[in-house]
Amino acid sequence: MLQTNYFESIGTIVKKEKLATFYPGYKCRCLVLESIEPFPGYYCMIDYQFEQRPLLLYLVIKDTREYDPDHVVRATMAIKNSSSLVFDAAPSDISLFNRNYHAIRLDIPNISQLPEIVTAFEGQGLVLHKHIDVKPYDSLIRIRRYFKIEKEADNLYHDLVHIENHYVILPKMLTWEEFEPITYHIKHNIDFSTFDAALGFVFNETGIVDFVRVYVKNPKLEDLLKIRDMYLREVSRMKV
Repeated sequence: MLQTNYFESIGTIVKKEKLATFYPGYKCRCLVLESIEPFPGYYCMIDYQFEQRPLLLYLVIKDTREYDPDHVVRATMAIKNSSSLVFDAAPSDISLFNRNYHAIRLDIPNISQLPEIVTAFEGQGLVLHKHIDVKPYDSLIRIRRYFKIEKEADNLYHDLVHIENHYVILPKMLTWEEFEPITYHIKHNIDFSTFDAALGFVFNETGIVDFVRVYVKNPKLEDLLKIRDMYLREVSRMKV
């Protein structure tokens, strides 16, 4: 369990979202997938007329044994230091056609910069998957990223960079097969269900800290505490 009030570390988010080929209006030679339902547990409850969903893309890397996620981080640093391109990138893994692929998760404020960003990553030695048509499908996604979080309450933390993210610290690891039915049960038995949930973990000095990532905008602390309590209660009921 995490006992500190402030924490910085590397970790991973594991989530399931619906992906499909992204069509920007021009021919793209590389495979770019779009999350067509980003943070589904939150945005499925929101009227798109009042709040626009984020555009999150996945630049798929050709399957090579030489791939290293650190290469994506170093390539991102090099591109940002040598250009005026504005984007956020993170090493990721996705499922596609019953296989796992490495990818670069992209958050691009100005989508017109996408061709330059793709070319820049190729210039850094990353071999990208060729463009193919991919119909919408559910993918389990793993995103490696840096966390900077502070304590809100016992076993509850808030992300200082991605401010919509809150973290319920778990006493044990959950598999995705365990996590999905627990989340379904909670969202159907709570009076505040406008949130998206995912699994994750961060490294600390003693090993690994597991958590549930809760994505929600401007929540009341009392609602977050209800979500925390329900997850901890459901986990405590699991057979050892």
